[in-house]
Amino acid sequence: MRRMALLGQNKTARMPHLFRLERAKDVPKRTLRAGCVLCYIIGMNAAHHTQPKLSRNQSEVLSCLRQAKEPMSAYAILDRVREAGISHPPTVYRALNDLMQRGMVHRLQSRSAFVACDHGGCDGKFAFAICRRCERVVEIALSDADQAALLDLAPDEISAEQVTLEIAGLCQDCRPHLSA
Repeated sequence: MRRMALLGQNKTARMPHLFRLERAKDVPKRTLRAGCVLCYIIGMNAAHHTQPKLSRNQSEVLSCLRQAKEPMSAYAILDRVREAGISHPPTVYRALNDLMQRGMVHRLQSRSAFVACDHGGCDGKFAFAICRRCERVVEIALSDADQAALLDLAPDEISAEQVTLEIAGLCQDCRPHLSA
């Protein structure tokens, strides 16, 4: 009830994250108020997540990678995001580094390319299977035991901190069909 009372007076001043829905002339005010309450409740629930909001540049770079659905170099990303006003390589690299730290983008070492995380965000325990013909990338989640086993492979002279595992091969679509 309190939320409804707040909505009656200058809704957008108290809740700036809402759209100014009251300006839509062809929608009844009652419907708009119900929509504002719903938006407000959704906004309150979203505030409990710990993931900080992405900057405009990070959002553009991540969107570019998700739309591409293939590994992209930083310069290929730059070519696609120029229309959005991102025109300098350091801007793209900075956004990529921030997205990698959040686990939303991964770097393929063997290709010097980047891919968007299939899960939206990872904890750093993953491997990749890459088709060498069509460059399709499949992200493989690793368990704690898998990660520990891979780290144990390092020689005693090296204190392993991170594992990057990339498996190259051919996907089902690119494998030559075996004749029976």
